[in-house]
Amino acid sequence: MQYTLNTSNYHTFPVFEVNKLPPRSYFIPYPARPEADAVSLTEKRYRSPKVRCLNGLWDFKFYPRPAELPRQLDTDQVKFATIDVPSCWQFRGYDRPFYTNIRYQFPFRPPQIPTIGKVDRVFSWMGVDQKISLRYKDPGEEYNFVGVYRRFLTVDDPEKRFTLSFLGVASCLDLYVNGLFVGYSEGAHNTAEFDLSGKLHTGRNELLVVVHRWCNGTYLEDQDMFRNNGIFRDVLLRIDEPADFWDLDADARKTGDTYALTLTAETYADTDVTFTLEGHGLHRQATVPARQGTATVTFEDLTVTEWNAEDPTLYDLYFETSAACVKIRTGFKEVQIRGDKFFLNGRLLKLHGVNHHDTSPTNGYTMTPAEIQRDMKLCKAFNIDTVRTSHYPPDPLLLELADEYGLYIVDENDLETHGTWSMQLPPPTYNTISHDPRWEGHYLDRIARLYERDKLHRNTCILMWSLGNEAGGYHNTDKMYAWLKARTCLPVHYESAVHCKRIAYDVGSEMYPPVASVQAVGKHRRKQKPLNDRPYFLCECAHAMGVGPGNVEAYWEQIYRYDNLMGGCVWEMVDHAILNPDGSYTYGGDHGEWSHDGNFCVDGLFYPDRTPSAGAQIIRFVYRPVRVRHLEGESFELFNTTAFSSGSRYALTVRWNDGSLYTIRPDVPPLSRRVIRLSLGQTVKGELSAVVTAVDTRTGRTVSEEQLVLARQLPTAPAAEPLPKTCTVEEGRFVLDLGEGRRLTAAEEFTLLYRAPTDNDTDALFRNTMASYADQRETLVSCEATANGYRVVTRVTNRKARFLVTDTYEGASDRILVTSSIHCERGGGTLPRFGKCFCLDESFDQVDYTGRTGESYCDMKEQFPIGRVQCRVSDMTEPNIRPQESGNRCDCVTAAFSDGRVTVTFTAMEKPFELGVKPYTDRALLGMSHRGDEVRTGTFVTVQAFQQGIGTGACGPAIAPEFLYDARRDYRLRFLIRVAPTCQLE
Repeated sequence: MQYTLNTSNYHTFPVFEVNKLPPRSYFIPYPARPEADAVSLTEKRYRSPKVRCLNGLWDFKFYPRPAELPRQLDTDQVKFATIDVPSCWQFRGYDRPFYTNIRYQFPFRPPQIPTIGKVDRVFSWMGVDQKISLRYKDPGEEYNFVGVYRRFLTVDDPEKRFTLSFLGVASCLDLYVNGLFVGYSEGAHNTAEFDLSGKLHTGRNELLVVVHRWCNGTYLEDQDMFRNNGIFRDVLLRIDEPADFWDLDADARKTGDTYALTLTAETYADTDVTFTLEGHGLHRQATVPARQGTATVTFEDLTVTEWNAEDPTLYDLYFETSAACVKIRTGFKEVQIRGDKFFLNGRLLKLHGVNHHDTSPTNGYTMTPAEIQRDMKLCKAFNIDTVRTSHYPPDPLLLELADEYGLYIVDENDLETHGTWSMQLPPPTYNTISHDPRWEGHYLDRIARLYERDKLHRNTCILMWSLGNEAGGYHNTDKMYAWLKARTCLPVHYESAVHCKRIAYDVGSEMYPPVASVQAVGKHRRKQKPLNDRPYFLCECAHAMGVGPGNVEAYWEQIYRYDNLMGGCVWEMVDHAILNPDGSYTYGGDHGEWSHDGNFCVDGLFYPDRTPSAGAQIIRFVYRPVRVRHLEGESFELFNTTAFSSGSRYALTVRWNDGSLYTIRPDVPPLSRRVIRLSLGQTVKGELSAVVTAVDTRTGRTVSEEQLVLARQLPTAPAAEPLPKTCTVEEGRFVLDLGEGRRLTAAEEFTLLYRAPTDNDTDALFRNTMASYADQRETLVSCEATANGYRVVTRVTNRKARFLVTDTYEGASDRILVTSSIHCERGGGTLPRFGKCFCLDESFDQVDYTGRTGESYCDMKEQFPIGRVQCRVSDMTEPNIRPQESGNRCDCVTAAFSDGRVTVTFTAMEKPFELGVKPYTDRALLGMSHRGDEVRTGTFVTVQAFQQGIGTGACGPAIAPEFLYDARRDYRLRFLIRVAPTCQLE
């Protein structure tokens, strides 16, 4: 079939839609109520006889050189391949994965984009691959690629009304049917609908969709993610009768103690519409005729149970005509801002949130219903009650699931122009496009399509609308704000207003501020008044890249202390990475990207397969609904951090270390504290501690495990005796003969003052803050025999300082007492770590330790209680996509390693040590960049006096001062080493 292709829509600035239908609510009609009742949320879109899902194999032709796409296209002459829809073509062998955070993939010349020619040189002044530097770079063979999709569609009754709905296409689409141009759309994550009525004929029809890699709208879609293309969400063909619905609305407003629910239905023709609201003992019904295609009814004086995330009460709402039934699950809620406080249903609210991207390691932006459902269930399982849909509208299914499961949604517009900051000088500014009135129509179109599509959820999960992300202001954002406020009473959020004179809209918002700045907001002491006089929301905080995030609790101490602080959303939920056929993961720069931001996309609480990292456990703990704190004696404070649930919802089981157990149901009001008395257990070997487990009695879900340590006593060093003959020092290096040719030795780097940098060991200039410490040299100063062993002095230097380290080895009954002390001779600053590393053969794979039961550092350890753990060496590090320092265990008192025949045990003296166990050296770890680099070379055990905290320096505050160690202070580490046959292990 012959087509004359449009060659200008995608780069003609005033054109962002042609023949696209006006925005409307997302809903799925069924012929009648029984069919509408019979389907689940995840199936609803696919089982209606009134909606045909066009997912599946489509014909596909990729044009890597756009000049090769003919203006006159004869599809009969094209050699099509096939591609599955929905999908992203970079994941199907066309083009390649390309990750960039804050830069466009083409020169910054808004609104100009590359058309058919090669991409010109690109200027930028910052990025992970270039740090802070001025750079012009030739992208090489980069073009505005084009993908042409084709599908045949069989129609039996062409007289019906047909509407074709694309739920997501990047970056734009030109639609053709049976040789004719139908329309054009941009706005990748917004629904694009076209009327095909009268354009289809009986039998087989040909649909043709042309997708360009970039369009003018790409300037508004510079989000931190892999840049993908294609028809990445479902394609639906709606088949309507005259008595079918065009649009639906449900608007609940509260007056006094009751609600009024105004229901509106727009139909294709005038017909009777029956509205029904029922559930929880309530039943209202009315039938009214549609006049000029609109029927409206208001149900007054409704006494209802209000919806909230802790108790997501929903009612069934039916819109029915003779031809169709649409079932909506709806609720009732009231959001109010009173002064500087944020209220839901009259209750002060704290948001325990996360930022959620659509991301699949095998299909980019494309997520199946089961995958979306899995993510929402994970949120609930990890005490997350709020999702910011960063940075675009999600698949509509996500909102339906949020209604059902109970999740607050910050529904974000598809808008980010971050490249305006990083690709122009002077000066760098976020405001270039957002303050340009020429873009006003583009902005208003996007916010209208967000609101109209999702408006049926404003009575339930949607808590705030968000104008977008990191796009500055303020002319066009002001216009969007005014448009929304004329239609909705929900608050409007937009963090990037802080980059222009507007500062804030309905709520103040910032990303990654220091804790002191958050406290200043709580005290109303910030210089920017709009951050003090309204609720304040941390839309991004606690950057979860690599190990961490550290010191999250410090934010929540302030959030709970001050009523004007609403809470915040961790960045982000899931790592973005590419899963390759060999099972490996890759990130930015691994695919030949000429410009990239490395592994900055690997910054989630969950790995790409949704396995929780230690970071997820941190957040689950910090977000726990009930907190317990020991005051003194038998007095304990209980803090209910929820907004709507009595503390009695949670059954708390208190298990003391002597075996005694108590269960309580704390009657503590929401966001309140209460002191209770609780009988203590008996001290056992100097220890008195309890683990408090909280179970949600409504769901049966364990929501937290919190340990209270009231007393802990470690033994002092025993009297010194001569060393056993199996222990020697050879040229200053400790050696312990284990028999049968096996040895425990000091590692080649025995004194570790550095660590392989975590992602958070990065400063604002993209510099590795560990580099100066890792440049470490250790030289022997002296080695001498003593009355009971050896005394070894070494000098350790790095670019920051020079240290003398003194190690003594003495006998202690059947054990060896090791004492290591460090003294700064020159320099200063901080000391990242002070530990002694020992080497065992890799056959010593069995680990048995008592300490924190998971990855822990001094500013992120409470999420794991102290207990006994038996595992393998491979379990002692985290499987980060980019290998880095990981797996530390705080508060250890013993650590034993066995090969099945003999066991080597390290025992803390005077105070607990921190434990690091790796299957390779820390020096080798410095050179690793992917999981596949982690090749085992032994068992390396590091017993540490300390290791500094983690912080969130990759994007946010560095390590807090209280979790740093002054290099000019002297430190001492003491522990015992014992060797015994494994059968004698205590």
